Amino acid sequence: MRAAVITRPRTLEVQEVPTPTPGPGQVRVRVGAAGVCGTDLHLFDGHFHARLPLIPGHEVAGVIDEVGPGVADLREGQLVALDPVVPCGQCWACRRGQRQHCLRFEALGLTRAGGFAQHVVAPAANAYPVRGLSAAEAAFAEPLGCVAWGIVRLRPEPGSKALLFGAGPIGLLLMQALLISGAAEVTVVDPVPERLALAKALGASHAVPAGAGMADALRDLEPHGFDVVAEATGVAGVVEAMPRYAAVGGKVLIFGVAPEEATVRLSPYDVFQRDLSVVGSFSLNGTLPLALNWLESGRVRVGPLISHRLPIEELGKALEYKEHPGMGDALKVLIVPE
Repeated sequence: MRAAVITRPRTLEVQEVPTPTPGPGQVRVRVGAAGVCGTDLHLFDGHFHARLPLIPGHEVAGVIDEVGPGVADLREGQLVALDPVVPCGQCWACRRGQRQHCLRFEALGLTRAGGFAQHVVAPAANAYPVRGLSAAEAAFAEPLGCVAWGIVRLRPEPGSKALLFGAGPIGLLLMQALLISGAAEVTVVDPVPERLALAKALGASHAVPAGAGMADALRDLEPHGFDVVAEATGVAGVVEAMPRYAAVGGKVLIFGVAPEEATVRLSPYDVFQRDLSVVGSFSLNGTLPLALNWLESGRVRVGPLISHRLPIEELGKALEYKEHPGMGDALKVLIVPE
């Protein structure tokens, strides 16, 4: 089969590799679509658990075309979305229900062969049947599962007013999830006018351009601050500014992936005196079924987020789009092997 392989940091090759065969308790999936994520760029750089050489791709949906021994509840021909996290189920973290923090961490597309290939093998327990969606739509189940875990961690209050920095693909998913999980209004900040327009089309109450005048515009909207302040940027400067826009008793969600070496200044007195809560959210934790519920019900719309569908041979271009935001008007790029 054809597969995109990171052979060493910053080196990507499309190779002919053996088509995998599912073992006991596994299924083989013919990949219909696989989303390109910022994590893939980190892997391309040799970071973030990368075990090279590696076939990346962890946002995967496709049709089961072979079932391994001992698999009872899945069948060939089913469209499934894959949860990439493969926990050991036995370590301290797994026993606490924190499977994405497994001390023997494994994941499709990160430490095991992933979905930027014609086929991928996965544990049957990680394959979730999909109803009423295309493979392209189902490929959003993994990033939306990450968003769902962020919502579980955040627990927005009913009727709350939220501020969200970042209107990229993950930000627009988070915005929609906030609106169906308690927030009455979401104000979105982004420097790109087209992304702000899309945010409004998908339900944002207000769209504020980043830059000069932003702070005044946000104060005009909510003079006493927002109940929830979230970010999907991974920019340390944005994270550092977030508490100043939170209301008394407000919640701050750090969702974007900042560089590992990044630091921010935080006033502990401010957090103490204003009863602020600062929440982090990493990966997904058994939340892919919730994400599929949102997708299958139409409560979260993903079609407008897809800007490119590229073959395996153009994964390098897709990574360039992630490395240089705004290049080629890229929003969500999908790799479609066939």
